[in-house]
Amino acid sequence: MISPRHRSLVVVLFALSVSAIVRAAPLTLSGRWAASGMIVSWNIGDWGESCGPKPDARGAPAGPVTITQRGGELTFSGAGGTYSTTQCWEQYPGLARTSHRGGTRGWRTTCKTSAGDPRQAAIVTTITASDAYIRFDETGQYQFVVQGQNCTASVRRSRSFRLVQREGEALPAPSASAPPSAPQVAAPAQRTRCQKVGPPARLEVRPARKLMRPGETFKFRARVQDAAGCVADVVPAFRLETKGAPVDVLRAGEVRVHESAPEGDVALLASVPGRSLRVVVEVVSTARYASLLESERFTKEGESKDAAVAASASSSVGTRAAVAEERARGKRTTFVAIVGAAALILGIVGLILVVRSRKQAAARGAAAVALPGRATPEAPRIAGTICPTCREEYPASTQFCPLDGNRLAAVIADRDSRGPAGGVCAVCGQGFDPGVTSCPKHDEELVPIAVYRASLAQAAELAKVCPICGTQYPGDGRFCGKDGAALVPMN
Repeated sequence: MISPRHRSLVVVLFALSVSAIVRAAPLTLSGRWAASGMIVSWNIGDWGESCGPKPDARGAPAGPVTITQRGGELTFSGAGGTYSTTQCWEQYPGLARTSHRGGTRGWRTTCKTSAGDPRQAAIVTTITASDAYIRFDETGQYQFVVQGQNCTASVRRSRSFRLVQREGEALPAPSASAPPSAPQVAAPAQRTRCQKVGPPARLEVRPARKLMRPGETFKFRARVQDAAGCVADVVPAFRLETKGAPVDVLRAGEVRVHESAPEGDVALLASVPGRSLRVVVEVVSTARYASLLESERFTKEGESKDAAVAASASSSVGTRAAVAEERARGKRTTFVAIVGAAALILGIVGLILVVRSRKQAAARGAAAVALPGRATPEAPRIAGTICPTCREEYPASTQFCPLDGNRLAAVIADRDSRGPAGGVCAVCGQGFDPGVTSCPKHDEELVPIAVYRASLAQAAELAKVCPICGTQYPGDGRFCGKDGAALVPMN
């Protein structure tokens, strides 16, 4: 006889199998979409006169895009050209695709130059999608040698796409109360202030992009909510993403452009505990300002029509992609014959699991019986912790290395704690144990800790703070030693 507990396990497995079987195929992503402007943020390392002009921060413009889905891959047409999920956005002679992983809702492509090319570059392009929202993100690492001089830089490109009309579906009717000329932009849900407000779960800043002329001042509008949608009395902290940019951050969201500022994009980071996002100030000349206002990308005040949003995956007002996603409303069809066969198979699997779990429990119980006359070994005394990457030692209460974020190992008293050091990913700064050669997230070859620290020498003078617990660290720290969160610079 099967006990009630194991019978419940079989029922749960059966229900999960039925749900998976009857789920219809995902909705197509083919159709008309609206693309945001591409945000391009450069971080320049060594760059002398022999390297030539510094990279341009301009990206692709916002606008309508037609997406075609064929064979699990997407093709984008418009708002900057034609692009496919089978390739990297960055393309120039000598850069070739080295790996690609695709699917119905996620794609990752890596492109690199050959080992003998003096222009070493590595590009990683990642695209994630829901039924009505697509997120594009690309990171690049560059190291050129020009006339014996090193030229190093890194870049991040990001943009988003929102569904306007899916292929085969009718265009949603505009609201009767809205004037014909009003932009069809989904407004955020109106939420009231609550007596008890939880931790921030959603951060929204408007606009996502602002046109500004040299000498002008502007204040971004921010809104913070908890997981229930209650408005939190939290003021986001704003800071420049690139040190030395021609923009001053005056106070909560207010910025001023230098009188001598050249044209270009300046990215700012807005953050609250546990959430951060990027907004852009586009510095333009007076002549270009008037022409840009005539386009459909901006309002008459020079503001983009979309907001920058960062939200948690579990929040009722946000999703994994840091924006509100729409749940699929596809039809579900029940196949009775398949469900019956699945129920029979699950019943057999459930019985096998019950028998196996009983055997394993009996084996563990027998192994737990202490042998007579055998003394219990004395537990080793923990003298502290050590980082497997950089070999720095810390108190026993520290769990993560503040320099590279690797989980610390215990140091046993009266034992030699010396050993080989691990490597660090040059993209994310995460440290890994000895023997690991590449970053599993960015597919980047790890560099020695000494090389990585040298690249952070210029940032050592800036103090950093943990966005979760508020603990301050030196400028060369990357991760919090208490909770492992990535540190952010202090304003």
